[in-house]
Amino acid sequence: MERPIYRILHLVFALGVAHALFLLGQEGVRAYRLAQERARLEEALSRAEARVAELKVELAAAQDPAHLEALARRLGLVRPEETLKRR
Repeated sequence: MERPIYRILHLVFALGVAHALFLLGQEGVRAYRLAQERARLEEALSRAEARVAELKVELAAAQDPAHLEALARRLGLVRPEETLKRR
């Protein structure tokens, strides 16, 4: 015959194993979600870096007098000695 204490010890061991498996599962889910979040943040960072590069190009172009003159002409502005002729 098996002693009753062994049954209790087996039950405690089984509960401990079940608890350990549950905690391992939770950590696996957490690691998966963190990996997804990291990928999302890295994508957002690369988009932000690309936007910064675009803005730097625009800033360099905005300081060029020829670019500023082209923008003014698109708006219909002319120099004082020029006349504006519309089609």
